[in-house]
Amino acid sequence: MKKSAYQQREDEVKILINEAKVRNNLTDEGLAKKIGMPLGTLRNRKVHPGRYRLDDIWLLEQLAGRRLVGGDCGDQGIG
Repeated sequence: MKKSAYQQREDEVKILINEAKVRNNLTDEGLAKKIGMPLGTLRNRKVHPGRYRLDDIWLLEQLAGRRLVGGDCGDQGIG
C-alpha cells in the first residue's frame, strides 16, 4: 500500500533526526539538550513527527547538514 504524502514527510523527518544524531554523535538525550527540548517531548515528536515546529525542523536541518526534502516538494526542500 502506498504511503500518503503526510506519512512520507513524517518518514523524512525521522530520517533527518537520525542523520542529525549520527553526524553529531548524539543520543536522544544529547540531541534534546542541543536543540533545547525536554527529552520526553523529543521522544513524543519522534513518534509523531508532524508535531515538530518549523524552528525545531530548522535546527535539525543544521545539525544534519542538509535541508528536509520529502513528499511532492522534490529538491526544493521544505521551509
